[in-house]
Amino acid sequence: MGATMEHTSTEIPLLRGDAGFAQEVTEGPGGDTLPLCYQCGTCTGCCPVGAVDDAFSPALIIQWIRLGLRERVLGSPKIWLCLQCHRCSFSCPQGVRFADINGTLRHMAVREGFVDAATAEKLAAVEKDLAALRCAVLERAMGKDPNTTPSTDELVREALRDLHG
Repeated sequence: MGATMEHTSTEIPLLRGDAGFAQEVTEGPGGDTLPLCYQCGTCTGCCPVGAVDDAFSPALIIQWIRLGLRERVLGSPKIWLCLQCHRCSFSCPQGVRFADINGTLRHMAVREGFVDAATAEKLAAVEKDLAALRCAVLERAMGKDPNTTPSTDELVREALRDLHG
């Protein structure tokens, strides 16, 4: 007679999704493009945040939206890491406007109490300061002889001195 195989059951925890979450997101700016995403990963590949933080992925956030993982998305710091540079939107072969969708997610996170309004305002101020710093550093680096351009650290220090007196 043949050997019998003992079968053991392994439970896989399933998250219960909110069926209406994706629909709510599609009602915001850029949301009409959400269903066009086929998870190619182009957005993640061109993202400057993804280049320095392997855990940041616009494609993954879109997947979570589709799965109805409201708490995971709106409670995640990942939606605040996006630079809103729109590279993902310009690069997407399907025209998905992730940067706009991400803006909707931020508003929803504040509205639903995942982030308080004061923190959201502080994060917006930080983004503005970082944009000013980025511009100042790039202005210093552009048009200079690459052989004599100071290090990135020095360019940042110079820009910070000029911005803050």
